[in-house]
Amino acid sequence: MSETSEKLLYIISAKKQVTWLSFKETFDYLYNLETGVREENMDKDGIKNKRFQVIRALDSLGHCDFNFSDDSSKSKAYSAPPLLVRLPSAGFPQAILAGARSPTTIQQLSDACQSVGNHINVEIQDQASELGLIPKRVAVQAEDIRELQAIASSLGIPFIETPSAWSLLHFAASIDDYLATLKWANAPELNWKDQTFEPNSLQFKTIKETDTNIRLSRYIHPSRNTLSYYHWRDGICTEIDLDWGRYAILKALRRNVLIYDKRRFTMAVPASANLPRLLERALTLCSGYAATYVKKLPHDPQIQGFKLFFAIPPQIAEMTAAKLGQTLLQQSLNIT
Repeated sequence: MSETSEKLLYIISAKKQVTWLSFKETFDYLYNLETGVREENMDKDGIKNKRFQVIRALDSLGHCDFNFSDDSSKSKAYSAPPLLVRLPSAGFPQAILAGARSPTTIQQLSDACQSVGNHINVEIQDQASELGLIPKRVAVQAEDIRELQAIASSLGIPFIETPSAWSLLHFAASIDDYLATLKWANAPELNWKDQTFEPNSLQFKTIKETDTNIRLSRYIHPSRNTLSYYHWRDGICTEIDLDWGRYAILKALRRNVLIYDKRRFTMAVPASANLPRLLERALTLCSGYAATYVKKLPHDPQIQGFKLFFAIPPQIAEMTAAKLGQTLLQQSLNIT
């Protein structure tokens, strides 16, 4: 199986780690190959956005880890070790294949499952994503947890009985934990071009004045064109991670944006308020499906774009929201 959707992970896995420049060049080449768009006709901003979305999907699926630095020459992508990740699902035990992958990996898994028993079910599905370049979902269902252990042992890869979604959630910091690590200072406003996070639309906008004494500002470095984010509160400020910063503002203003459908076990997260990485990985590893994108939901027409996560048990949905100081909005997500 050497389809384009698998090739990006194959390359990173073979090299174990790649520089940001190498990753970018590889992604752009494969993206052009898949879409048929010639390089000179590429939408530079569009492909940059697609690249960012694929990075988040590879990270949240547990295939890769990314280390970004202000110095792009030090930014790298790493393939994660291959492993079977148990899903937090009811019924027969299930696990998905995560981490590094080669063109022979899926066949090797199928052979290992066959050696354990003919009743072992291996399911290989394309990701329901418009992004492309996201590896197939490979899931194994057995009758007993010991069979999954035997399959992993045959492949020489780890299998952890406790679902990783639970482990990640318990390990991940809460918004209060994260804010407690920051160093605040009474510093002057940067004289760089800036925008302010607007909590109703969840977009950064040019706003001269705000109604509150708390805000998240985005600054553009005048020469390097890099972005920095500062959280301001009562005249003092601290540099902050973007994903945590947005939820710090939403928590302070008691703005709830996470939607959960307890009948369909589906959770909707605004695309303009991405979850912190460990929390997003925890939700993704409930199903092994990358989040899918919908343009809007009727519950909050001010927000443009949501990411849908599937097979989320109620306890995991509630714990994720609590980590971010959010209260879940219980709504139907009947989306075709």
